[in-house]
Amino acid sequence: MSRRAQHYKTKMEQVIVGLAKDTDGRWRVMATGQRFVEADERKAVEKFYTMTGQINPRQTFVGETVGVQEKDEEPKWDCEAMDRSMGEQRETGVRFSWDTDGRHLQAGVWVPEALLYRWVADQLRKHRVEFARKVGVPAIAMLDDHAIPKPSLRLEALLDIYKKHADVQSRSKQHATRIFENFVKITKAKTLADLTTEVLTMYRDTIKARVTSPGTITAYFGAVKWIIKFAKTEGQDAVQIDACLSRMAILKAPRDTRVHTPSPISPANFGKLLEVVREDYPAWEARLLVMLNFCLHFDEALAIEWVDLNFEAGTFCTRRNKRGRVIRCATLWPETVDTLKAIKRTGSPYVFTSTHGTRFNAKGQWKTWEKIRKAAGCPEVQMDDIRDGSYSAACTAPGVDEKYARLLAGHRSHGLQDNYVARNPAIVRGACEAVRATFADAIKGEVGS
Repeated sequence: MSRRAQHYKTKMEQVIVGLAKDTDGRWRVMATGQRFVEADERKAVEKFYTMTGQINPRQTFVGETVGVQEKDEEPKWDCEAMDRSMGEQRETGVRFSWDTDGRHLQAGVWVPEALLYRWVADQLRKHRVEFARKVGVPAIAMLDDHAIPKPSLRLEALLDIYKKHADVQSRSKQHATRIFENFVKITKAKTLADLTTEVLTMYRDTIKARVTSPGTITAYFGAVKWIIKFAKTEGQDAVQIDACLSRMAILKAPRDTRVHTPSPISPANFGKLLEVVREDYPAWEARLLVMLNFCLHFDEALAIEWVDLNFEAGTFCTRRNKRGRVIRCATLWPETVDTLKAIKRTGSPYVFTSTHGTRFNAKGQWKTWEKIRKAAGCPEVQMDDIRDGSYSAACTAPGVDEKYARLLAGHRSHGLQDNYVARNPAIVRGACEAVRATFADAIKGEVGS
C-alpha cells in the first residue's frame, strides 16, 4: 500500500504542505482530516489557508526578472536583506538573488503578499531618505509614523450631522444650511481634503465679489466654519477638522470702513409717510407702526411672528436674530394693536405674509418703499431712519433711564437678565410711551408739514 501524499504541488510549482488532493477529486486538510470540493485550484488553496488559520495567502506574481542594471550600478533593492527577512519561507521556494552575469535580479516566482508588504514596511522605516530619493516622492522622507490614513470626511455627511443634531432654531438652521450648500456648489468640493488653500481662496474672492456688506460676508464664513466645527463635537475626526479649520483662517471678511451716521426720522416726515400708506398702501401702515413702536429694522419687522405678540398683556417679546440672541421687548400702542388685529391671519406663523402665505423679503419691498417715500415728498428718508427716530426719542425723553432705551433697541444692557426681561417685557413701557408721545401728532395724522 502506497503512502498517502502529505503535500500538494500547484501548477505553478508551489508546494502547499498539509494539503492533498485525493483520487476522487476532493481536497483534504491533513491536520484535521477535513475534506471539501473545489474545482478551481487557486480557490482551493485559498480555502485551505483560511481553514487552517494561516496568513492569507493571496499571492502576487513578481516575475522572473525584477530589474536589469549594470554591474557597477548600486543595487535598486537590498535583496539580501529581503532574503534574510523571509527566513523559514525559503523552504517554500521564495528567494531573491543575482544572476551569474551580475545584471539580472532573479526572484522566486511567487511571493506571499503579506510578507512582501511586511518587508517593504520594514525597509521604509529603516531607509526613508533613500526610498524618497530613489522613487522621487519627497514625502516619504518625512514620515514619522505609519498609521493608515483615514478617509477624508465628506462635506455632505458633515452637513447632515449639523441638520440632525444642532440645537438651534429651525430658521437659523435653514439659513446656515443654504449658506453651506452654496459653499459646496462654489468650491465643487466633496471632502475636507478637497478644501485646499487655493479652493478656499477662490471661494473667499467669489463671495467678496458678490456681497458688499462685510457683516454679511462674516456671517457666510462663520456659518461654513461652524458646521464643520460642530461635527467635531459629534465625534468626527478632530485631526482632519482642525487641519481644515486652520486652512480656513484665510476666510476673513474685509474691514467695514463705512461710517454710519444715524439720521432719526422727524415726526413730520413720519406723518407724511403714514398719510401716503393709509391712502394708497394700507398694508404698510402696520409695518411702519411696528418699526417705530418696537424700534426695529425693516427686515426685523417683517420677521415677527404671532407668538411674539400678547394682545391681552399688550406686550411684544422675542429674541433678535443676532449674535448672542439678544432679547427684544416692547409695549403695544393702541394704534399698533388696531392695525395688527386688522391683518387677516393665515396658516403662516409670520405676521406679514404675501398672497402665497410666505413671509416677505426686505429686498423685495424696496420698489414699493421707493414709491412711498417719493409720494410723501421725502425721498432721502431711509427705512432705518424710523428705528433711529424711535431710539433717539426714547434716549432723550425726560425720566427714561438709558438702559431701558437700549433694551428697547435690542442693545445689551448690563445688569438686566434676559430671563427676567422675557417674563416682564413691560419693563420698557416708559421708553415706548416716550416714543409715542414724540410722534403722537404724526400717528393721529395731524402732522403734514
